[in-house]
Amino acid sequence: MESIERDLYEEAFREWHLVPSRDVGNYGPAGTLRVLESDMGSGEYWAYFRDNLFAVNAFRMSFAREWTMRYRCTEHLCLGCYDEVSGVAQRRGAPLAPGAITVYLGGENEEYEARFSEGSVAVASSITISPDYYRDYLQSRFGEIEDVRKAFAGVDGRRDLPGLVDLLRKARSYRGGGIAADLFYEGVISESIALVMECAAQPNGGRPRMTEEDMAAVDWACAYIARNLGGDLSCTRLASELYMGQTKMKRLFKKATGLPPASYVARERMREAERLLTETALPIAEVGREVGYSKAGAFTEAFRRHKGCSPQRFRQDRL
Repeated sequence: MESIERDLYEEAFREWHLVPSRDVGNYGPAGTLRVLESDMGSGEYWAYFRDNLFAVNAFRMSFAREWTMRYRCTEHLCLGCYDEVSGVAQRRGAPLAPGAITVYLGGENEEYEARFSEGSVAVASSITISPDYYRDYLQSRFGEIEDVRKAFAGVDGRRDLPGLVDLLRKARSYRGGGIAADLFYEGVISESIALVMECAAQPNGGRPRMTEEDMAAVDWACAYIARNLGGDLSCTRLASELYMGQTKMKRLFKKATGLPPASYVARERMREAERLLTETALPIAEVGREVGYSKAGAFTEAFRRHKGCSPQRFRQDRL
């Protein structure tokens, strides 16, 4: 691969009808932004490319009509996390779900296919790595290593890796430029691989042992939380929605995500608050209401505990 942008992304951008934007909007200045403005829908796709080695991506898309995307790709692996997703299905891999890690292993000259239904939405952060990096570059530095593609396949669909999810979302919100950005994004790739390889080294890949029925219940709960961040997300409400006792619900949720339900809800609310503060001009009080805080003071205090600064300061630092 000579250029990951040209050899892997350009055809996909054409299929998505994405056109270059003059600026990067609310994303990092080291990357480039493309926008979708057609009868297909609307959205934006930001990407930082490093030669033939890797890309860091963030996108927010919605589609007004049903369509199927197909294109030929070169060998690569892609790892991401959706903040919001509905009406989207890939031909291979675990079902896409908010808060879950998603992995796609692309083969040389393989056809990628994804189906989008009318009204579908996709908001995600991801990384794409070429074999020039995960095979040639890593082996030149560290010698023989475990099968990276197999290790990545082992985390597909998992919800119990908050460190990996946080890393992907930090990459989306980073606003640095120049050599600082180059070092930061390279660090994101290295740390992502390290976290995945650490999982692969554990018994059963570190994966929690749960029945498909129990995992489906947790997946549904996480999707419900993502859709209702401004509403009642108490354990009582979640258990009621799942037709399940609170004790069982809490146990399954902690086992699947690594967090108690209340901690998971608080984390997702603060992540959405960070996004709204960065990407919109909503007043602070309105941001608080969007993530479940009816009083601005309570939101400010919760945000300060989460980030160590007020929402106002957080927004100012990203202008």
